[in-house]
Amino acid sequence: MAEEHQEREGGAGRMFGRLVGSVVSPVIDNIDLDEMIDQVDVGEVVSRIDINDVIERVDINDVVDRVDVERLISRVDLDQVLSGVDLDRVLGRVDPDALLDRVDPDSLLDRVDPDRLLDRVDPDALLDRVDPNRLLDRVDPDRLLDRVDPDRLLDRVDPNRLLDRVDPDRLLDRVDPDRLLDRVDPDRLMDRVDANRLLERVDVNQLVARTELGEIIARSTTGVFTQLLDVARTQIIITDQVAQGVPARVLRGARRELPPVPGGGAEEPDPAKLSPTERAVKVQGRFAGSVSRFLAFMVDQFVIGVVFAVGAMLVQAAVRVVFRSSFEVDDVGAPVVVAFVLWSFIYTAGSLAATGSTIGKGILGLMVVRSDGSKLNGRRAALRTLMFPLSFVVFGLGLLMGLVRRDRRELHDLFADTGVVYAWDADTALLRAGDATPESGQVAGTEAVDTA
Repeated sequence: MAEEHQEREGGAGRMFGRLVGSVVSPVIDNIDLDEMIDQVDVGEVVSRIDINDVIERVDINDVVDRVDVERLISRVDLDQVLSGVDLDRVLGRVDPDALLDRVDPDSLLDRVDPDRLLDRVDPDALLDRVDPNRLLDRVDPDRLLDRVDPDRLLDRVDPNRLLDRVDPDRLLDRVDPDRLLDRVDPDRLMDRVDANRLLERVDVNQLVARTELGEIIARSTTGVFTQLLDVARTQIIITDQVAQGVPARVLRGARRELPPVPGGGAEEPDPAKLSPTERAVKVQGRFAGSVSRFLAFMVDQFVIGVVFAVGAMLVQAAVRVVFRSSFEVDDVGAPVVVAFVLWSFIYTAGSLAATGSTIGKGILGLMVVRSDGSKLNGRRAALRTLMFPLSFVVFGLGLLMGLVRRDRRELHDLFADTGVVYAWDADTALLRAGDATPESGQVAGTEAVDTA
């Protein structure tokens, strides 16, 4: 029964609404609302009307289109009206875009407290509905920056995230680096920079070529002996080229060229276009010639002999003191020969295993490597030393092989899978000789060098 009663009441309400609506709309269409407003005390009428009920029954948009809104606003106590109206309900029935088309936004902003409005608005929700790029197109960024505290802004922004979205090169194109450096504390900046990582990205050769740093280093680390050694090594390299070139042209008709690099792959510049010091740089990491190798061998034999002789004298003196005898090393015979051979093996194999070089090779700027350019290990060093006497068999033909082979490897090198390369600091010698080329941004000849 209650449901039926409620249904009857609802039906009557709907019927009343349709009846009132059918009466009110024609009346509104035929009444001069502005004249009516002039005759009525609107404030008193508003206080006696249920505004919400009127809103439910009237087409607000139709009323707004027909009323002189400004004249109405001037005569109505808006605060009293607003206190009795459910604004959310009104907004639900009004077309905001049509309303904005008829309102002067600047005049409205003059009467609104923007800070109070922002306190009641969710800025994030507003940003989700606004096109920021379109907003930036209409805003004066410089004027905005004048009113913003940049430090406070940076405190709230993630700079790393910002950098991920910015094109740093484009930014640098628009920034005055000198002005930036004037305002930055370099010491504080260096404390936060990884110097090793920075140096990995610096072209040291270009830096040296554009400054006097290379010359300073060269002068500070050199002396008469070093300069003489540079000259001697360079002249020996030229001698190697001549000694290797003659049989190559006779046997193969080969043109003048630099020796190959272990493993291959390096560019082949024209030696005729290089100065002697430039050529010295270019051959670093390449197979060494027979003249350099022979001179290094002679120096090593001298070192081996001198050290062994000094050792033998010390042993002889010790035996005489301990045993009070007239012991002579020369009288021992075979044991001395065995000791000399053993000492020669230890000196050569040990030096090669430890550093890839001996004293003689170090003075001549040579190093022993694997045939592919990799570092020599102890087993290969021992095998090479044991195979070395084979190169003297049959009138030294094993050594002469180096003159006719393009890779300049000798018989014992082939057995041990090794090779000898130039490996001295020719770059510094080039600086001392004054043959750097600043125009190219590099030290001449360093771009194709593999020092193995």
